[in-house]
Amino acid sequence: MHLEQIRTLFDSSAAIRLLRSDSAPFILDFLNLTFKKAGILTLGQEDLKQKLLIYTEQLHETDPECLKGAMDRYLVNWSDSGWLNRHLKSSSNDPQYQLTRHSEDVIQFVDLLISQRTGLVGTESRLRLIIDTLSDLVQGSSSDPDKRLAYLEDQKKNILDEIDALKHGLPVAVYKPSQIRERFQMAVNLLKTLQSDFRAVEERFHEIALQVQQDQQKSLETRGQILGNAMDSEDLLKTEDEGISFYAFIAFLFTPDSQQALRQTIDEVIRLEAVQDERDSIMRLRSMVKLLLNEADKVQSKNAHLSTSLRKLLNVEAAENRRQVSEVLHEIKQLAVSMRDKTISDFTCEAVVQTSLDLFSPFTRTFWTTPQTFADQPEEHVIDLERTARERTSLANLEYLDLEQLRQNVQMMLQTNEHLTLENIIVAIPPESGVLELVGYFQIAFEDGHIINRENHCVVVITDAATSNQIRVRIPQVVFRKVSFMKYESNSL
Repeated sequence: MHLEQIRTLFDSSAAIRLLRSDSAPFILDFLNLTFKKAGILTLGQEDLKQKLLIYTEQLHETDPECLKGAMDRYLVNWSDSGWLNRHLKSSSNDPQYQLTRHSEDVIQFVDLLISQRTGLVGTESRLRLIIDTLSDLVQGSSSDPDKRLAYLEDQKKNILDEIDALKHGLPVAVYKPSQIRERFQMAVNLLKTLQSDFRAVEERFHEIALQVQQDQQKSLETRGQILGNAMDSEDLLKTEDEGISFYAFIAFLFTPDSQQALRQTIDEVIRLEAVQDERDSIMRLRSMVKLLLNEADKVQSKNAHLSTSLRKLLNVEAAENRRQVSEVLHEIKQLAVSMRDKTISDFTCEAVVQTSLDLFSPFTRTFWTTPQTFADQPEEHVIDLERTARERTSLANLEYLDLEQLRQNVQMMLQTNEHLTLENIIVAIPPESGVLELVGYFQIAFEDGHIINRENHCVVVITDAATSNQIRVRIPQVVFRKVSFMKYESNSL
Protein backbone atom coordinates (compact mmCIF):
# COMPACT_ATOMS: atom_id res chain seq x y z
CA MET A 1 0.00 0.00 0.00
CA HIS A 2 1.53 3.27 -1.20
CA LEU A 3 0.45 6.91 -1.09
CA GLU A 4 -0.50 7.07 -4.77
CA GLN A 5 -2.60 3.94 -4.44
CA ILE A 6 -4.38 5.40 -1.41
CA ARG A 7 -5.06 8.72 -3.17
CA THR A 8 -6.39 6.95 -6.26
CA LEU A 9 -8.63 4.78 -4.10
CA PHE A 10 -10.06 7.78 -2.24
CA ASP A 11 -10.69 9.61 -5.52
CA SER A 12 -12.33 6.77 -7.47
CA SER A 13 -13.72 4.16 -5.05
CA ALA A 14 -17.50 3.93 -4.71
CA ALA A 15 -17.01 2.37 -1.27
CA ILE A 16 -15.13 5.46 -0.05
CA ARG A 17 -17.87 7.71 -1.49
CA LEU A 18 -20.43 5.76 0.49
CA LEU A 19 -18.48 6.16 3.74
CA ARG A 20 -18.07 9.91 3.05
CA SER A 21 -21.78 10.42 2.30
CA ASP A 22 -23.72 12.60 4.76
CA SER A 23 -26.45 9.95 4.93
CA ALA A 24 -24.03 7.01 5.15
CA PRO A 25 -25.34 5.63 8.50
CA PHE A 26 -28.93 5.56 7.25
CA ILE A 27 -28.05 4.17 3.82
CA LEU A 28 -25.93 1.40 5.33
CA ASP A 29 -28.60 0.56 7.88
CA PHE A 30 -31.30 0.35 5.21
CA LEU A 31 -29.19 -1.75 2.81
CA ASN A 32 -28.10 -4.07 5.61
CA LEU A 33 -31.64 -4.59 6.92
CA THR A 34 -33.18 -5.00 3.46
CA PHE A 35 -30.62 -7.28 1.83
CA LYS A 36 -28.08 -8.77 4.24
CA LYS A 37 -30.12 -9.30 7.40
CA ALA A 38 -33.18 -10.47 5.45
CA GLY A 39 -31.07 -12.84 3.34
CA ILE A 40 -32.37 -11.35 0.06
CA LEU A 41 -30.15 -11.17 -3.02
CA THR A 42 -32.35 -9.18 -5.42
CA LEU A 43 -35.46 -7.04 -5.03
CA GLY A 44 -37.82 -5.53 -7.57
CA GLN A 45 -38.05 -1.76 -7.82
CA GLU A 46 -41.58 -1.53 -6.42
CA ASP A 47 -40.78 -3.78 -3.44
CA LEU A 48 -37.59 -1.84 -2.73
CA LYS A 49 -39.43 1.51 -2.94
CA GLN A 50 -42.07 0.23 -0.50
CA LYS A 51 -39.44 -0.93 1.98
CA LEU A 52 -37.58 2.38 1.68
CA LEU A 53 -40.85 4.28 2.23
CA ILE A 54 -41.59 2.33 5.42
CA TYR A 55 -38.00 2.81 6.60
CA THR A 56 -38.06 6.59 6.02
CA GLU A 57 -41.43 6.95 7.75
CA GLN A 58 -40.02 5.28 10.85
CA LEU A 59 -36.80 7.29 10.54
CA HIS A 60 -38.60 10.63 10.32
CA GLU A 61 -40.14 10.07 13.76
CA THR A 62 -36.69 10.70 15.27
CA ASP A 63 -34.74 12.30 12.37
CA PRO A 64 -37.22 14.27 10.25
CA GLU A 65 -34.52 15.89 8.08
CA CYS A 66 -32.91 12.64 6.90
CA LEU A 67 -33.68 10.96 3.56
CA LYS A 68 -36.34 13.44 2.50
CA GLY A 69 -37.64 13.37 -1.05
CA ALA A 70 -38.89 10.94 -3.68
CA MET A 71 -37.91 7.29 -3.26
CA ASP A 72 -37.12 6.96 -6.99
CA ARG A 73 -34.50 9.69 -6.71
CA TYR A 74 -32.62 7.79 -4.00
CA LEU A 75 -32.65 4.51 -5.94
CA VAL A 76 -31.34 6.23 -9.08
CA ASN A 77 -28.67 8.08 -7.08
CA TRP A 78 -27.51 4.94 -5.29
CA SER A 79 -27.33 3.05 -8.59
CA ASP A 80 -25.36 5.84 -10.30
CA SER A 81 -23.00 5.97 -7.31
CA GLY A 82 -22.20 2.26 -7.60
CA TRP A 83 -23.89 1.17 -4.37
CA LEU A 84 -26.77 -0.72 -6.01
CA ASN A 85 -26.73 -2.73 -9.20
CA ARG A 86 -29.83 -2.14 -11.37
CA HIS A 87 -30.69 -4.68 -14.08
CA LEU A 88 -33.63 -6.15 -15.94
CA LYS A 89 -34.74 -9.77 -16.05
CA SER A 90 -36.08 -11.28 -19.24
CA SER A 91 -39.13 -12.56 -17.34
CA SER A 92 -40.11 -9.21 -15.78
CA ASN A 93 -40.39 -5.54 -16.73
CA ASP A 94 -39.76 -4.46 -13.14
CA PRO A 95 -36.10 -3.40 -12.65
CA GLN A 96 -34.21 -5.55 -10.16
CA TYR A 97 -31.74 -4.23 -7.56
CA GLN A 98 -28.92 -5.93 -5.68
CA LEU A 99 -25.91 -4.87 -3.63
CA THR A 100 -22.68 -4.16 -5.48
CA ARG A 101 -19.24 -5.28 -4.40
CA HIS A 102 -18.56 -1.78 -3.04
CA SER A 103 -21.59 -1.71 -0.72
CA GLU A 104 -20.82 -5.29 0.37
CA ASP A 105 -17.27 -4.21 1.30
CA VAL A 106 -18.51 -1.19 3.29
CA ILE A 107 -21.12 -3.23 5.21
CA GLN A 108 -18.51 -5.86 6.00
CA PHE A 109 -15.98 -3.18 7.06
CA VAL A 110 -18.43 -1.38 9.38
CA ASP A 111 -19.69 -4.68 10.82
CA LEU A 112 -16.08 -5.69 11.58
CA LEU A 113 -15.39 -2.39 13.37
CA ILE A 114 -18.55 -2.71 15.48
CA SER A 115 -17.86 -6.34 16.37
CA GLN A 116 -14.30 -5.47 17.42
CA ARG A 117 -15.58 -2.74 19.74
CA THR A 118 -18.61 -4.52 21.19
CA GLY A 119 -18.08 -8.20 20.47
CA LEU A 120 -15.67 -10.93 21.36
CA VAL A 121 -12.13 -10.63 19.97
CA GLY A 122 -10.98 -14.23 19.53
CA THR A 123 -7.20 -14.01 19.50
CA GLU A 124 -6.62 -17.60 20.63
CA SER A 125 -8.91 -19.14 17.98
CA ARG A 126 -7.45 -16.93 15.25
CA LEU A 127 -3.90 -17.94 16.20
CA ARG A 128 -4.87 -21.61 16.18
CA LEU A 129 -6.54 -21.15 12.78
CA ILE A 130 -3.36 -19.56 11.41
CA ILE A 131 -1.20 -22.37 12.78
CA ASP A 132 -3.55 -25.09 11.44
CA THR A 133 -3.72 -23.39 8.04
CA LEU A 134 0.08 -23.09 7.81
CA SER A 135 0.54 -26.70 8.90
CA ASP A 136 -2.02 -27.88 6.35
CA LEU A 137 -0.23 -25.79 3.71
CA VAL A 138 3.10 -27.44 4.49
CA GLN A 139 1.65 -30.96 4.48
CA GLY A 140 -0.61 -30.43 1.46
CA SER A 141 2.13 -28.98 -0.72
CA SER A 142 4.75 -31.58 0.16
CA SER A 143 5.34 -34.44 -2.30
CA ASP A 144 7.86 -36.17 -0.01
CA PRO A 145 6.27 -39.55 0.97
CA ASP A 146 8.36 -39.78 4.16
CA LYS A 147 7.06 -36.42 5.44
CA ARG A 148 3.49 -37.32 4.53
CA LEU A 149 3.80 -40.69 6.26
CA ALA A 150 5.30 -39.14 9.41
CA TYR A 151 2.48 -36.58 9.53
CA LEU A 152 -0.21 -39.25 9.12
CA GLU A 153 1.42 -41.46 11.77
CA ASP A 154 1.41 -38.53 14.18
CA GLN A 155 -2.26 -37.90 13.48
CA LYS A 156 -3.00 -41.60 13.93
CA LYS A 157 -1.22 -41.66 17.31
CA ASN A 158 -3.23 -38.69 18.58
CA ILE A 159 -6.50 -40.28 17.49
CA LEU A 160 -5.65 -43.65 19.06
CA ASP A 161 -4.62 -41.97 22.33
CA GLU A 162 -7.96 -40.16 22.52
CA ILE A 163 -9.89 -43.36 21.70
CA ASP A 164 -7.99 -45.22 24.41
CA ALA A 165 -8.72 -42.47 26.96
CA LEU A 166 -12.44 -42.58 26.17
CA LYS A 167 -12.57 -46.36 26.48
CA HIS A 168 -10.94 -46.23 29.94
CA GLY A 169 -13.14 -43.40 31.19
CA LEU A 170 -10.33 -40.86 31.33
CA PRO A 171 -11.09 -37.16 30.82
CA VAL A 172 -10.37 -35.68 27.39
CA ALA A 173 -9.75 -32.06 26.47
CA VAL A 174 -12.87 -30.20 25.29
CA TYR A 175 -13.42 -26.56 24.37
CA LYS A 176 -14.32 -24.11 27.11
CA PRO A 177 -17.43 -21.91 26.59
CA SER A 178 -15.23 -18.92 25.73
CA GLN A 179 -13.36 -20.98 23.13
CA ILE A 180 -16.65 -22.18 21.65
CA ARG A 181 -17.91 -18.59 21.32
CA GLU A 182 -14.63 -17.48 19.75
CA ARG A 183 -14.74 -20.13 17.06
CA PHE A 184 -18.45 -19.64 16.48
CA GLN A 185 -18.06 -15.90 15.86
CA MET A 186 -15.05 -16.52 13.64
CA ALA A 187 -17.10 -18.92 11.48
CA VAL A 188 -19.94 -16.39 11.20
CA ASN A 189 -17.50 -13.62 10.20
CA LEU A 190 -15.97 -15.86 7.54
CA LEU A 191 -19.48 -16.54 6.23
CA LYS A 192 -20.10 -12.78 5.89
CA THR A 193 -16.82 -12.41 4.01
CA LEU A 194 -17.70 -15.31 1.72
CA GLN A 195 -20.99 -13.65 0.74
CA SER A 196 -19.22 -10.49 -0.42
CA ASP A 197 -16.68 -12.53 -2.39
CA PHE A 198 -19.42 -13.72 -4.73
CA ARG A 199 -19.84 -10.19 -6.07
CA ALA A 200 -16.30 -10.23 -7.50
CA VAL A 201 -16.91 -13.38 -9.57
CA GLU A 202 -20.38 -12.20 -10.60
CA GLU A 203 -19.10 -8.81 -11.76
CA ARG A 204 -16.36 -10.54 -13.74
CA PHE A 205 -18.95 -12.59 -15.65
CA HIS A 206 -20.94 -9.40 -16.20
CA GLU A 207 -17.89 -7.62 -17.64
CA ILE A 208 -17.29 -10.46 -20.12
CA ALA A 209 -20.95 -10.51 -21.24
CA LEU A 210 -20.97 -6.72 -21.60
CA GLN A 211 -17.81 -6.77 -23.69
CA VAL A 212 -19.30 -9.41 -26.00
CA GLN A 213 -22.41 -7.26 -26.53
CA GLN A 214 -20.35 -4.13 -27.18
CA ASP A 215 -18.14 -5.90 -29.75
CA GLN A 216 -21.23 -7.32 -31.38
CA GLN A 217 -22.88 -3.90 -31.67
CA LYS A 218 -19.74 -2.12 -32.92
CA SER A 219 -19.02 -4.84 -35.48
CA LEU A 220 -15.34 -3.85 -35.35
CA GLU A 221 -14.29 -7.49 -35.35
CA THR A 222 -15.44 -10.56 -37.19
CA ARG A 223 -17.88 -12.93 -35.53
CA GLY A 224 -15.14 -15.51 -35.06
CA GLN A 225 -12.83 -12.99 -33.37
CA ILE A 226 -15.54 -11.86 -30.95
CA LEU A 227 -16.39 -15.46 -30.13
CA GLY A 228 -12.73 -16.32 -29.62
CA ASN A 229 -12.17 -13.34 -27.31
CA ALA A 230 -15.25 -14.20 -25.25
CA MET A 231 -14.26 -17.84 -24.82
CA ASP A 232 -10.68 -16.86 -24.00
CA SER A 233 -11.99 -14.47 -21.33
CA GLU A 234 -14.23 -17.15 -19.84
CA ASP A 235 -11.41 -19.70 -19.85
CA LEU A 236 -9.13 -17.11 -18.25
CA LEU A 237 -11.65 -16.59 -15.47
CA LYS A 238 -11.76 -20.34 -14.79
CA THR A 239 -7.96 -20.46 -14.58
CA GLU A 240 -7.61 -17.41 -12.30
CA ASP A 241 -7.56 -17.85 -8.53
CA GLU A 242 -11.11 -16.50 -8.09
CA GLY A 243 -12.52 -18.77 -10.79
CA ILE A 244 -10.69 -21.88 -9.58
CA SER A 245 -11.92 -21.30 -6.04
CA PHE A 246 -15.49 -20.60 -7.18
CA TYR A 247 -15.84 -23.71 -9.35
CA ALA A 248 -14.33 -25.85 -6.60
CA PHE A 249 -16.91 -24.33 -4.24
CA ILE A 250 -19.69 -25.21 -6.73
CA ALA A 251 -18.45 -28.80 -7.06
CA PHE A 252 -18.45 -29.19 -3.27
CA LEU A 253 -21.69 -27.42 -2.36
CA PHE A 254 -23.81 -28.95 -5.14
CA THR A 255 -23.01 -32.46 -3.95
CA PRO A 256 -25.99 -33.86 -1.95
CA ASP A 257 -23.71 -35.65 0.54
CA SER A 258 -21.77 -32.43 1.22
CA GLN A 259 -24.97 -30.46 1.73
CA GLN A 260 -26.34 -33.08 4.14
CA ALA A 261 -23.11 -33.19 6.14
CA LEU A 262 -22.97 -29.39 6.32
CA ARG A 263 -26.61 -29.12 7.46
CA GLN A 264 -26.01 -31.76 10.14
CA THR A 265 -22.92 -29.93 11.40
CA ILE A 266 -24.83 -26.62 11.55
CA ASP A 267 -27.70 -28.23 13.49
CA GLU A 268 -25.24 -29.60 16.05
CA VAL A 269 -23.43 -26.25 16.39
CA ILE A 270 -26.55 -24.14 16.97
CA ARG A 271 -27.62 -26.53 19.75
CA LEU A 272 -24.47 -25.79 21.78
CA GLU A 273 -25.37 -24.13 25.06
CA ALA A 274 -22.46 -21.66 24.89
CA VAL A 275 -23.82 -19.92 21.75
CA GLN A 276 -27.53 -19.72 22.61
CA ASP A 277 -27.32 -15.96 23.26
CA GLU A 278 -26.03 -15.27 19.73
CA ARG A 279 -29.49 -15.24 18.12
CA ASP A 280 -28.63 -13.18 15.03
CA SER A 281 -25.60 -15.34 14.30
CA ILE A 282 -27.62 -18.53 14.81
CA MET A 283 -30.25 -17.33 12.33
CA ARG A 284 -27.56 -16.48 9.78
CA LEU A 285 -25.88 -19.86 10.24
CA ARG A 286 -29.20 -21.70 10.06
CA SER A 287 -29.86 -20.25 6.58
CA MET A 288 -26.25 -20.71 5.46
CA VAL A 289 -26.80 -23.54 2.96
CA LYS A 290 -29.79 -21.90 1.30
CA LEU A 291 -27.98 -18.56 1.19
CA LEU A 292 -24.85 -19.99 -0.40
CA LEU A 293 -26.88 -21.94 -2.96
CA ASN A 294 -28.75 -18.77 -3.91
CA GLU A 295 -25.48 -16.86 -4.23
CA ALA A 296 -23.97 -19.58 -6.44
CA ASP A 297 -27.10 -19.68 -8.60
CA LYS A 298 -26.94 -15.90 -9.00
CA VAL A 299 -23.34 -16.09 -10.25
CA GLN A 300 -24.17 -18.92 -12.62
CA SER A 301 -27.03 -16.86 -14.07
CA LYS A 302 -24.39 -14.35 -15.17
CA ASN A 303 -22.57 -17.20 -16.89
CA ALA A 304 -25.85 -18.20 -18.54
CA HIS A 305 -26.23 -14.60 -19.74
CA LEU A 306 -22.81 -14.86 -21.37
CA SER A 307 -23.87 -18.11 -23.05
CA THR A 308 -26.99 -16.39 -24.34
CA SER A 309 -24.90 -13.61 -25.85
CA LEU A 310 -22.67 -16.16 -27.56
CA ARG A 311 -25.71 -18.06 -28.84
CA LYS A 312 -27.14 -14.90 -30.40
CA LEU A 313 -23.76 -14.10 -31.87
CA LEU A 314 -23.54 -17.49 -33.58
CA ASN A 315 -27.08 -17.30 -34.88
CA VAL A 316 -26.44 -15.92 -38.37
CA GLU A 317 -30.12 -16.06 -39.25
CA ALA A 318 -31.03 -13.94 -36.24
CA ALA A 319 -28.41 -11.37 -37.24
CA GLU A 320 -29.89 -11.20 -40.75
CA ASN A 321 -33.38 -10.80 -39.29
CA ARG A 322 -32.19 -7.95 -37.08
CA ARG A 323 -30.72 -6.24 -40.15
CA GLN A 324 -34.00 -6.62 -42.04
CA VAL A 325 -35.99 -5.31 -39.08
CA SER A 326 -33.68 -2.30 -38.87
CA GLU A 327 -34.24 -1.56 -42.56
CA VAL A 328 -38.03 -1.90 -42.21
CA LEU A 329 -38.05 0.42 -39.20
CA HIS A 330 -36.03 2.96 -41.19
CA GLU A 331 -38.57 2.78 -44.04
CA ILE A 332 -41.46 3.19 -41.58
CA LYS A 333 -39.83 6.31 -40.16
CA GLN A 334 -39.43 7.76 -43.67
CA LEU A 335 -43.08 7.02 -44.50
CA ALA A 336 -44.20 8.56 -41.21
CA VAL A 337 -42.29 11.76 -41.98
CA SER A 338 -43.79 11.98 -45.47
CA MET A 339 -47.33 11.41 -44.16
CA ARG A 340 -47.27 13.66 -41.13
CA ASP A 341 -49.31 16.41 -42.90
CA LYS A 342 -52.00 13.99 -44.15
CA THR A 343 -55.13 12.89 -42.34
CA ILE A 344 -55.87 9.30 -41.40
CA SER A 345 -58.46 8.95 -44.18
CA ASP A 346 -55.85 9.74 -46.86
CA PHE A 347 -53.89 6.53 -46.47
CA THR A 348 -53.80 3.06 -44.97
CA CYS A 349 -50.83 1.56 -43.15
CA GLU A 350 -49.92 -2.11 -43.04
CA ALA A 351 -46.99 -3.98 -41.45
CA VAL A 352 -45.93 -7.62 -41.80
CA VAL A 353 -43.78 -9.19 -39.09
CA GLN A 354 -41.83 -12.36 -39.83
CA THR A 355 -40.63 -14.50 -36.92
CA SER A 356 -38.40 -17.56 -36.69
CA LEU A 357 -37.47 -20.16 -34.13
CA ASP A 358 -34.76 -19.28 -31.63
CA LEU A 359 -31.76 -21.48 -30.90
CA PHE A 360 -30.90 -22.77 -27.46
CA SER A 361 -27.44 -23.31 -26.05
CA PRO A 362 -26.49 -26.54 -24.25
CA PHE A 363 -25.09 -24.28 -21.49
CA THR A 364 -28.67 -23.50 -20.42
CA ARG A 365 -29.33 -27.08 -19.36
CA THR A 366 -29.63 -27.67 -15.61
CA PHE A 367 -27.28 -29.85 -13.59
CA TRP A 368 -27.93 -33.57 -13.54
CA THR A 369 -29.52 -34.74 -10.32
CA THR A 370 -29.72 -38.26 -8.93
CA PRO A 371 -33.22 -39.70 -9.49
CA GLN A 372 -35.20 -40.41 -6.38
CA THR A 373 -35.20 -44.06 -5.32
CA PHE A 374 -37.41 -45.96 -2.88
CA ALA A 375 -36.10 -48.68 -0.59
CA ASP A 376 -39.46 -50.46 -0.41
CA GLN A 377 -42.19 -50.91 -2.97
CA PRO A 378 -45.21 -48.67 -2.25
CA GLU A 379 -48.18 -50.46 -0.75
CA GLU A 380 -51.52 -50.56 -2.50
CA HIS A 381 -53.63 -47.62 -1.38
CA VAL A 382 -57.09 -48.52 -0.09
CA ILE A 383 -59.62 -45.71 0.37
CA ASP A 384 -61.17 -45.61 3.84
CA LEU A 385 -64.73 -44.40 3.17
CA GLU A 386 -65.54 -43.83 6.86
CA ARG A 387 -62.42 -41.72 7.40
CA THR A 388 -63.15 -39.80 4.19
CA ALA A 389 -66.64 -39.00 5.47
CA ARG A 390 -65.26 -37.80 8.80
CA GLU A 391 -62.68 -35.59 7.09
CA ARG A 392 -65.35 -34.18 4.78
CA THR A 393 -67.54 -33.36 7.75
CA SER A 394 -64.62 -31.71 9.57
CA LEU A 395 -63.85 -29.65 6.48
CA ALA A 396 -67.47 -28.56 6.17
CA ASN A 397 -67.50 -27.50 9.84
CA LEU A 398 -64.45 -25.26 9.47
CA GLU A 399 -65.21 -21.69 10.39
CA TYR A 400 -65.19 -19.15 7.55
CA LEU A 401 -62.81 -16.22 7.97
CA ASP A 402 -64.20 -13.01 6.45
CA LEU A 403 -61.11 -10.94 5.58
CA GLU A 404 -63.20 -8.07 4.21
CA GLN A 405 -65.02 -7.74 7.54
CA LEU A 406 -61.71 -7.71 9.40
CA ARG A 407 -60.41 -5.07 6.97
CA GLN A 408 -63.53 -2.97 7.62
CA ASN A 409 -62.89 -3.28 11.37
CA VAL A 410 -59.40 -1.85 10.93
CA GLN A 411 -60.61 0.85 8.55
CA MET A 412 -63.37 1.92 10.95
CA MET A 413 -60.97 2.31 13.87
CA LEU A 414 -58.41 4.16 11.73
CA GLN A 415 -60.97 6.88 11.04
CA THR A 416 -60.17 8.38 14.46
CA ASN A 417 -56.53 7.25 14.77
CA GLU A 418 -53.46 7.74 12.58
CA HIS A 419 -51.76 4.63 13.95
CA LEU A 420 -53.29 1.58 15.55
CA THR A 421 -51.79 -1.60 17.01
CA LEU A 422 -53.27 -5.06 16.71
CA GLU A 423 -53.74 -5.14 20.48
CA ASN A 424 -55.98 -2.05 20.27
CA ILE A 425 -58.21 -3.72 17.70
CA ILE A 426 -58.50 -6.96 19.68
CA VAL A 427 -59.48 -5.04 22.84
CA ALA A 428 -62.07 -2.93 20.99
CA ILE A 429 -63.44 -5.77 18.83
CA PRO A 430 -62.87 -9.14 20.57
CA PRO A 431 -62.20 -11.98 18.10
CA GLU A 432 -65.12 -14.29 17.44
CA SER A 433 -63.04 -16.99 15.76
CA GLY A 434 -60.17 -17.11 18.23
CA VAL A 435 -56.62 -17.42 16.96
CA LEU A 436 -57.88 -17.69 13.37
CA GLU A 437 -58.76 -13.98 13.35
CA LEU A 438 -55.19 -13.12 14.39
CA VAL A 439 -53.99 -14.88 11.25
CA GLY A 440 -56.47 -12.83 9.23
CA TYR A 441 -55.22 -9.54 10.69
CA PHE A 442 -51.63 -10.57 9.88
CA GLN A 443 -52.64 -11.33 6.29
CA ILE A 444 -54.28 -7.90 5.98
CA ALA A 445 -51.22 -6.16 7.42
CA PHE A 446 -48.97 -7.96 4.95
CA GLU A 447 -51.16 -7.35 1.88
CA ASP A 448 -51.90 -3.68 2.59
CA GLY A 449 -48.33 -2.64 3.45
CA HIS A 450 -48.66 -2.04 7.20
CA ILE A 451 -45.79 -2.40 9.66
CA ILE A 452 -44.93 -5.87 11.00
CA ASN A 453 -42.02 -5.57 13.44
CA ARG A 454 -40.61 -9.06 13.98
CA GLU A 455 -38.01 -7.79 16.45
CA ASN A 456 -40.57 -6.66 19.05
CA HIS A 457 -43.22 -8.99 20.45
CA CYS A 458 -46.27 -8.63 22.64
CA VAL A 459 -48.72 -10.97 24.37
CA VAL A 460 -52.45 -10.77 23.66
CA VAL A 461 -55.26 -12.59 25.44
CA ILE A 462 -58.19 -13.96 23.42
CA THR A 463 -61.14 -16.17 24.35
CA ASP A 464 -61.67 -19.52 22.64
CA ALA A 465 -65.27 -19.60 21.36
CA ALA A 466 -65.51 -23.39 21.65
CA THR A 467 -64.24 -23.82 25.23
CA SER A 468 -64.59 -20.25 26.62
CA ASN A 469 -61.00 -20.55 27.85
CA GLN A 470 -58.62 -17.63 27.66
CA ILE A 471 -55.51 -18.14 25.50
CA ARG A 472 -52.32 -16.11 25.73
CA VAL A 473 -50.66 -15.69 22.32
CA ARG A 474 -47.21 -14.14 21.75
CA ILE A 475 -47.16 -12.28 18.41
CA PRO A 476 -44.91 -9.79 16.58
CA GLN A 477 -45.85 -6.13 16.88
CA VAL A 478 -48.28 -5.04 14.15
CA VAL A 479 -49.01 -1.35 13.50
CA PHE A 480 -51.82 -0.37 11.14
CA ARG A 481 -51.50 3.03 9.43
CA LYS A 482 -54.17 5.15 7.84
CA VAL A 483 -51.98 5.92 4.81
CA SER A 484 -51.94 2.23 3.83
CA PHE A 485 -55.73 2.05 3.74
CA MET A 486 -55.87 5.19 1.63
CA LYS A 487 -53.65 3.40 -0.89
CA TYR A 488 -55.84 0.30 -0.64
CA GLU A 489 -59.02 2.31 -1.35
CA SER A 490 -57.46 4.10 -4.33
CA ASN A 491 -56.31 0.78 -5.78
CA SER A 492 -59.79 -0.66 -5.34
CA LEU A 493 -61.31 2.30 -7.19
